[in-house]
Amino acid sequence: MALNLNYAANTYLAVTLPAASSYMQAPASLGLIHPAVAHVGQVGAMADVQLVSVPKQQWEISESARAEILAAFKAIGRVDVQVPKQRAKRGGDEL
Repeated sequence: MALNLNYAANTYLAVTLPAASSYMQAPASLGLIHPAVAHVGQVGAMADVQLVSVPKQQWEISESARAEILAAFKAIGRVDVQVPKQRAKRGGDEL
């Protein structure tokens, strides 16, 4: 199931969980780590990678606010800020 993401309203963080993490059993509880964060769901078939969202207004309020949110998740596992990428349409003669 594809996730419905709104990059105009939210910043998304991909959190890679260690195998021994308690969050592997209850990934939705990642949304409780910080008041500005909501759990979005699993990234593809990778159960150890979970996506969380932060409202843009919270994320962009200050560098210290971003650092606080990132620090909360880095204590759990690897964190990657997701950047939307524009997909290129291929012409029929490129293959």
